[in-house]
Amino acid sequence: MRRLCPSLTDLQAFEMAARHGSFTRAAQELSVTQGAVSKQVKQLEQFVGVELFLRLRHGLVLTEAGRAYLAKIQIGLGQIEAATLELISHQGQGGTLHLTSMPTFGARWLIPRLSGFMRLRPDIHVEFLPHRKGYDFSTPELDAAVRFGEGVWPGSGADYIVGRGVVPVGSPKLFPRPCKTPEELLKHPLMHHTSALEGWTDWFTQAGCDTRRTREGARFDQYSLLSQAAAAGFGIALIPRCLIEDELRDGKLAPVIDLQIRARQGYYLCYPETKSHLPTLQAFRQWLMEASLAAEPRTDGR
Repeated sequence: MRRLCPSLTDLQAFEMAARHGSFTRAAQELSVTQGAVSKQVKQLEQFVGVELFLRLRHGLVLTEAGRAYLAKIQIGLGQIEAATLELISHQGQGGTLHLTSMPTFGARWLIPRLSGFMRLRPDIHVEFLPHRKGYDFSTPELDAAVRFGEGVWPGSGADYIVGRGVVPVGSPKLFPRPCKTPEELLKHPLMHHTSALEGWTDWFTQAGCDTRRTREGARFDQYSLLSQAAAAGFGIALIPRCLIEDELRDGKLAPVIDLQIRARQGYYLCYPETKSHLPTLQAFRQWLMEASLAAEPRTDGR
């Protein structure tokens, strides 16, 4: 079906005239006559059936409808210009991958490894969008997002990266040696991540322990804050090992028990099914899956 879209030339004339408040100055920038710009704007007004400018003696003034329309078409014109410049600069090769990531995962795991992808594919640029967009693939410019969960998001593909390997950790001053049994952990405050409130319950269930007290304790919305609280001696935190390798190596955190248990939740590369064919996404996904296997070898298929 044919799109209901006015002439791009008319839209450019309208946007330029609105920016300058003058047909004459818009014509000078577009290298056409003043009459041509005036005609193009008139054609646009006839197409939409709405007056976009008040034509006053001292110049042009946008109508309320014109102001609202301008704000929306400027976004579209900007995207067309950006896409065209990208195509020209890359000549159909490579391009830009627009990505969002959970902040702690991005800082602790993804960014330190990203130089490997850049060396492998210097023709692909990874651009990080604000994290708040990571849950809404209706945003047209978003190609993929790193999310935390169980791997099921309707309408999205999801590939497990890392994060299900969790470690109960605390301050080495409070735990100079590991606990011998899981029950000993319940003598200390348990701290939680707000996106994984069932984490401790699942952990103690798998450890074969009573879980009635496992939902008590302080809550934090970022693993970076949770790890700092644990290092400061506030209690015990259950944290994906991939996020605290440096703290464990440097002795800022210590495992409080030697017990290997895998969580239900982890980090996933998610993408809208409509974009799964993008060459930039396919290249990034392949590299990321290889990097994740190197970082967290697994035999359970996830």
